Amino acid sequence: MRLAHIELVAALAGNVPHPIYADVDSEDLNGRADHLEKVFAALHVYLAAIIADTAYNIPGGTLDRRYLDSLFRDLSADALCVIRNAAEEMREHENWRAS
Repeated sequence: MRLAHIELVAALAGNVPHPIYADVDSEDLNGRADHLEKVFAALHVYLAAIIADTAYNIPGGTLDRRYLDSLFRDLSADALCVIRNAAEEMREHENWRAS
């Protein structure tokens, strides 16, 4: 479990988010989505390790790892989808203004 924690911290340290300024454009949003995608991937590995260790130590196997994994996947997919959709809408608006 300690190794999973070290790997999470290293992954986060190597993936610093770029700031978004007032004149945000679609590429800024796509960059933020890319950043979050990497954060979610690293966090998913860490959570899987923590949940597996916890499930192993709970008598009777009452921790539903698949359910928790599904919740995390849904949350991360929804968050990325919202940002990527906003980037697409912004890109369409940018293209309209440019023409």
